[in-house]
Amino acid sequence: MDTKTKFLELKQAWKTASEAERKQIEQETDLFLDSLSESEKKEITQAVDDDFKAIHQEIAEIQQVLNIRKKLSHVLPVISVSYLAKNYFHKTPQWFYQRLNGNKVNGKPAKFSDTEIQTLNYAIQDIRQQLSAVQF
Repeated sequence: MDTKTKFLELKQAWKTASEAERKQIEQETDLFLDSLSESEKKEITQAVDDDFKAIHQEIAEIQQVLNIRKKLSHVLPVISVSYLAKNYFHKTPQWFYQRLNGNKVNGKPAKFSDTEIQTLNYAIQDIRQQLSAVQF
């Protein structure tokens, strides 16, 4: 097993372990890190950097989902998600809600693509125009 894989396995084990188990994993991690050569330590440093980048990317995606939900929070009770999903995206309401809520689909959080966000903007503006055209 290579150094990076071993380190990431120890990290994952620590994350999912109970408090009592963590002490043992920390000791194992310390022994593992002490046994590394300088080049292996550089490999671990790179793995940690890559892990931080992935975490920051995940945070950015979560913030995007929360931002979209916040912007739509006062609109969605008024308009039909079924109508939005069917007429503008040609998808199901479940598909729309998966992206709106950032639900995991095939192991990854679902999100609106840039094109879908443009479609959503168009849909909201189109509905706004239709509503403003109504006169009594």
